[in-house]
Order: sequence, then structure tokens, then C-alpha cells
Amino acid sequence: MSTFQGIRFKIITLMKTEQTPYFIGIHCMAHGMNLVMQSLYTMPMVSKLESLLQALYMYFSTSQKHHLEFTKLAKIVETKGLKVM
Repeated sequence: MSTFQGIRFKIITLMKTEQTPYFIGIHCMAHGMNLVMQSLYTMPMVSKLESLLQALYMYFSTSQKHHLEFTKLAKIVETKGLKVM
């Protein structure tokens, strides 16, 4: 899909200048979210947070004893989440 990329030759720019000068280009929501996620994954803090969440999930989901500790803690802090997802 290289025809949609680039600053000078992307399809929206060409349509604005050649065909319809009042044309407004809008990204679809999925494409916009994909661009945001790609830029977030390049940030070191986000990758550290993802690693931490994966480690917590593995800790609580692989052991019944750890899962029981999690549910006890969830009840103490009065949260709705009683299950590791």
C-alpha cells in the first residue's frame, strides 16, 4: 500500500491538489489506533510496563495458591476483579 504513504505523493494529497481542493482526508479508526500502538511500543516505559504485566499474569495464573492470594487481596481492596485475565 505504498500509494497511500509519503508526504508529497500520498493519494489524499494528490486528490486535494489535482481533483478536489476541499477534500478532507481522514484515517479509519483501526489504522489510527495501529499507528498509535506502533509509536507506543518504541517507548521503553511501555515495553517495561508490558513485561511487568505479563510477569504478573504468569505469576498469578500458573499457580492455584497464587491465584487464591490474588482473590483474597482483591476482596480486601474491594475491587470487582476477582479473576486474572
